[in-house]
Amino acid sequence: MSELALLRDAVAAADPARVAVRSNSIELTYGVVRALLAEPRQDDAEPELLPVTGRVFDVVALLRAAAAGRPVLVLDGHATAWERDRASALFAPTGPAVGLCTSGTTGLPKVVVTDWPDLLANAERFARAAGFGADDVLWCATPMHHRYCFAGGLLGGLCVGATVVLGADAGPSAFAAQLVEQRATGLLSVPFLYTWYLRELDRDPGLMQRWSLRRCIAAGSPLPAEVADRWLRRTGLPLLSHYGATEDGQITIGTGEPGEGVGRVLADREIRIDPTGEVLVRRAGTGGWRATGDTGHLDERGNLHLVGRLGDRLNIAGRKVDPVEVEDVLKAHPAVSDCAVAALPGPAGDEVVAFVVTVADVADAELRRHLAAVLSAYKLPRRLVRVAEVPRSRTGKVRRGALVAGVAAGTAADPGGTR
Repeated sequence: MSELALLRDAVAAADPARVAVRSNSIELTYGVVRALLAEPRQDDAEPELLPVTGRVFDVVALLRAAAAGRPVLVLDGHATAWERDRASALFAPTGPAVGLCTSGTTGLPKVVVTDWPDLLANAERFARAAGFGADDVLWCATPMHHRYCFAGGLLGGLCVGATVVLGADAGPSAFAAQLVEQRATGLLSVPFLYTWYLRELDRDPGLMQRWSLRRCIAAGSPLPAEVADRWLRRTGLPLLSHYGATEDGQITIGTGEPGEGVGRVLADREIRIDPTGEVLVRRAGTGGWRATGDTGHLDERGNLHLVGRLGDRLNIAGRKVDPVEVEDVLKAHPAVSDCAVAALPGPAGDEVVAFVVTVADVADAELRRHLAAVLSAYKLPRRLVRVAEVPRSRTGKVRRGALVAGVAAGTAADPGGTR
């Protein structure tokens, strides 16, 4: 059976005149995709390095390599020559496959190799669980080299006959114009950007009358319940939380039910929680479990609730503090619009430090009372550092190292000190 059988069947069933992929006003129809997938297979095909930025040309190159049976290493098109060389040295496929780079949040970046059948089957299950179909226009507002966009958005969209929009500016200032121009019915973005989209909705109350949205998904970092609640109240659309990883693919997706965490596991994946609370994942029916580094629990409905990350836990005088837990409590205060928690050296060892963005005047004492009402004493920040913004990666993950470096360099305001 062809490695691309699932995709070929889906493309064959699609209207050949329908737009399959659109990027910067350039369109690729399903008829052209069908022709690309029909190109002859090559014997002993060499691996191909494919830096991508979300162009239609990137998709054409990907499909040609896949049809030829060439293993493909998908890289950030903005990666340096050193980063490309390093990733190429780590890419060692044994047959037609796709390599994707991890972000390196728990160590040095690495290359994850996935075979085409699992990649496509998992992508299709995600798209169908999300409710996407042939009449959808899916705007992937994240980089193409991330598995969320590459598999869940691009491949998942193609597997269900949708139109996939890549490369469009997803920043807050361009959000309204792009959403209307692209006629997007499905939006795949990250939690941090949804907070900016909410501000744009406040600025332009008539936007919802001009858009076509009916499905919204957030992934890449934890989705705060407050953001999901605000999005539902403001738009009437549930913001579905999705959990995935480069190594494991698309794992869960929500349905819009209250208090569902990141939702239920997809049918082709299995999860269990080990005695330490760590989430383990595997392909359904296979033998090996992979430790994700995430901690969480399953509720009685089968929904997965993530709590934090083992690797991110702070060691404070021998006690473990989960920074995400402290951040969630801080964000619940109405004067706090964003925050991040890290560890900094203090007179008696590492101390918990909170970097806080506020939208109203609030005394440190008030924030401390708010935290102390919920958290144990050892989890309370020793210092409150006011910052203009919390630096984040393109997927919305907090760059804690940049915050710590700012304090070390004396560039971060610290009016709170240890009061």
